[in-house]
Amino acid sequence: MARRIRRDLSNKRIRKIVKGSTSQPAGKFFKSTSSLFNILKPIFFFFLFVMLVFVLYQFIQSIDFQQIISSKDTKKSQNEEMPTTIPSEVKNSSPEEKEISKESEVTTESITQPIQQKPQIEVLNGCGVAGIAKNTVIYLRKVDFDVVYMGNYQNFNLAKSIVIDRAGNREIALKIAESLGISADQVKTEIDKSKQLAASVILGNDYKSLTPFIN
Repeated sequence: MARRIRRDLSNKRIRKIVKGSTSQPAGKFFKSTSSLFNILKPIFFFFLFVMLVFVLYQFIQSIDFQQIISSKDTKKSQNEEMPTTIPSEVKNSSPEEKEISKESEVTTESITQPIQQKPQIEVLNGCGVAGIAKNTVIYLRKVDFDVVYMGNYQNFNLAKSIVIDRAGNREIALKIAESLGISADQVKTEIDKSKQLAASVILGNDYKSLTPFIN
C-alpha cells in the first residue's frame, strides 16, 4: 500500500505552498474572464455607436426640411407684399417740391387739352381769272387760316366775292370775310358737314378790291 504522507500545516513554508496550490485555479479563472471582457469591450462600443447613428438618422428623416424652407419663403414673400406706411413727416413735402408738382400738373393739363385747330376753308375761283385763287390761298395762310382745298366754282359768272358758312359758325365766316375785305352782307350760311370745312371763299369779278390784290 502506498504510504500517505501527512502534511504538517504548522510549518509556515508548507502552509504557503498548500495555499498557493489551492488558489491557482481561481486566479486562472479571473484571468480568463478579464481577457474575455477586453475582447468584448470594443464590440460593445461599436454596437453602441451603430445604435446612436441609427437613431440620429431616423430623427433627421422625420424632419421635413422642405416644409420648413417653404414656410420661410412664404413669410418672406408676405413681408415683401405688406405695404409700407409713409410717415407723416415724409408726406409733408417742401415748398420746392410743391412748386414742382404744380408745374407738372400744369404741364399735364396742357398736354391733355386738345390743340385748337385752325379754321379749315376752301378757296374757289368764281370769275375765271387765272391765278387769283392761288394768291388768295397764300394770303389766308399768312393770316393763320388753314386752306385745305383750292379749285374752280361751278360757274364763272359770280359778280361779287362771297364767304359761305359751312359749319354753323358764322363768326369764323365773318372773320374770314373781314380779313379779305369782303363786306358782312356777302357772308351766307349754307351748312354742309359732308365737306368738313368751316367756310368756303368764292372769288367774284370784284377780286381786285380784295385785300390780297390791293398793292
